[in-house]
This record gives sequence, structure tokens and C-alpha cells, in this order.
Amino acid sequence: MAITLNLSASTNLNKSLKIDAIRFLAAVWVLMYHFKPPAFKELLPHQLAFLGGALWSGSTALFAGPAAVIVFFVISGYCIHNAYQKDVTLKPINYYASRFIRIGLPLVILLCLVQPLPTGQNYLESVLWSLYCEMVYYAVYPLLRARFRYIGEMIVGCAVTAGVMVAVVRLIGHPVCHGCVIETYGVPGTALLYAAGWIFGCLIAETQRNAEQFHVCGAYSPLTLIIKRGLDRSTRFLANHLIALRVVIVASGAAIMILLSESNLKPAVVPLITPDITLPLFQFLAAVWIAAETATPSRSSVWSRLATFGAWSYSLYLCHKMALALLEMTRFDETSRFAWFVQVALAFAISYAFYRMIEKPSHLISQRLRKYTPNAPAAPAA
Repeated sequence: MAITLNLSASTNLNKSLKIDAIRFLAAVWVLMYHFKPPAFKELLPHQLAFLGGALWSGSTALFAGPAAVIVFFVISGYCIHNAYQKDVTLKPINYYASRFIRIGLPLVILLCLVQPLPTGQNYLESVLWSLYCEMVYYAVYPLLRARFRYIGEMIVGCAVTAGVMVAVVRLIGHPVCHGCVIETYGVPGTALLYAAGWIFGCLIAETQRNAEQFHVCGAYSPLTLIIKRGLDRSTRFLANHLIALRVVIVASGAAIMILLSESNLKPAVVPLITPDITLPLFQFLAAVWIAAETATPSRSSVWSRLATFGAWSYSLYLCHKMALALLEMTRFDETSRFAWFVQVALAFAISYAFYRMIEKPSHLISQRLRKYTPNAPAAPAA
């Protein structure tokens, strides 16, 4: 039976639940990517050692942390514009204070907490690059918002410029390493690589919250209308195939990891393709997925349960590696068969505690600053 799409504002709560749930799943994907899979060979009987090896290799490819970060970027653009696109006037002081307190205050406090840890700063570096990109997107959003009539040109322009940048670096430049993106392009270049996905998230919110405006002649550029019509058609089709689409998303993330791998397990015929090529392509698939998910009412209670955890997904993303830094200061045996489970449990405990004590108060301060902006609708936090 076909699923009926409901793009009205009355579905906003449902969208928020799905977005929060997806954010939590993305944070878990990043955690699994950083912590590596458990030692399946040691957990299974000796006779099943071959199965343990297969599970470990499969899990390594399955949990594609970089792809999950791209999903975060698309969701971030969606949430920001979902919150601000109805504002008559965007007050820069209130906007920047609200946004940077929301993301920056927990980050500053965490930086202070990890300083005493011998390897704390090193672990934190693995997530800082994406937060720097987020800050770039937050900084330019007011400028982009004033020109959203040309949002299609923004998406295409960012994609083309990023493609030219990658071509120049790969053909005549000097990449730091095969998988090094932030090290090769720096924060501005990395933000440009994934800007099209972030802006696409804004477009999704624009099409859902401001649908009537698209029927006004001249309200949007012809290119924007073409992209919008293509997005609408794909959303209507994929709404009836969401399970298959989710499988494609996970499989695409795994393919990105396999293409980057130089392991002997990868067939020699499979080329090595770097993430500055695969991830910019993946961001468009991720955007289509988010559009289909947010436009489709959920009949499952799973989303609401996952959304409860999604409220502290930022803390999980930010703090999970603190568990490794803390355990390194003890006599904890990282080679034991149950080490992975201890690490993951501690990461969840630290992240939830950080959410309760640091992130949630920061969020409340951000919301109070947000209320000073006129005509501001309620929306999920970015």
C-alpha cells in the first residue's frame, strides 16, 4: 500500500522525532567507527574463528563514521533552516549567540576537561574538524538565507567549486595522504566540500515549511524549481521504499570505507577512491534520504524511543573518546575479550553525564537567546 506524504506543519513533531533518532544512530555509527568492532574471534568458540574474522571485517566496513558525519551535516542544515526560515527578521547578535552557545559552550568546557588527560586532546581532534565546519556553516547562514531564491545555484555552485578544488589537488597538488581531507584542504576547503549537502538540508526544510511560496511566480530561480521538482518526485517514490533506501544508505557508507581501504581483504580489481571524492557524492544521497524520512509519517514507536537518546547525541559524538583517554590512565587491559564492552559502556555513561550537566543547560541558554528573535517557531536543536 502506498504511503501518503504529509508535508504540513502539523507533522513537525513527527519530523523532530525522526531527526533526533537519526542523529542518535549517526552518533552511534561514529562511535563504532572510532572504537572498532569487538574481538569476535575471542568471543566465539575456536571452531567458529573464521566467522569471528568475517564479522570483524564486515563490521569494520559497515560502521562508516565519515558517512555518518555527512548525515549530520545534512540534518544540521535542515534543522537550522527549519528553525529560522519563518523569521521576518534574523537578528545577527541573537542568532550567533544562540548558535555558538549551543555548539561552542559544551566544546569549550570539554576542551578544559580533556587538557589534564595525556591523550585527551588527541582523541578530541578526531571530531573537532566537523565542528569547525559546522561553525563555518552557522556563520554564513544569515548571508545565504537572504538569497534563498537562488538556493539551487548555491548547491550547484558549491558542488562544482568543490569538484574543481579536488581535481586540482589530486592532479597537480600534494595531498597529505590518501584519506586525509581536513589535513589536505584545511577547514575552509573541507567546509566547501560538504557545503552542498548542508545547503541541501536547508532546501528540504524550505520545501516542507514554505511549500506555498514555490507556487508564487518568480519567488525562486528556475534552477531551484528544477531541483525542487526532482526532490519532490524522488521523495514520493522513495517514501514507499524506505527500508530499501535505508539499506542503500548503509551499504553506500560501507562502500566508501571499502574503496578507501588498502587492506589485503579488498580485491585488487577494486580501485582506491579517496573520501574527498566519495563523500561529496554521498551527501546528495543522504539529502534525498533525509527528505524522504522527514516527509513520511512514522507508524512505529521505535522512532520515539530512539529520539529519547537523540537528545544527547551531540554529547555522545563529542565525548565518546574520553572513555579511551580515561581508561589509558588506569591498568585497564585493552586486549581482554570484554574490553570493547567496557569502553562502549563507559563512553555512553560519560556522554549522558556530560549532556545532563553541560549540554542541556547550554541548550536552555541557547533557547532563551533564540526567543528574542521575532516570529521564531519551535524546532529541533541543530
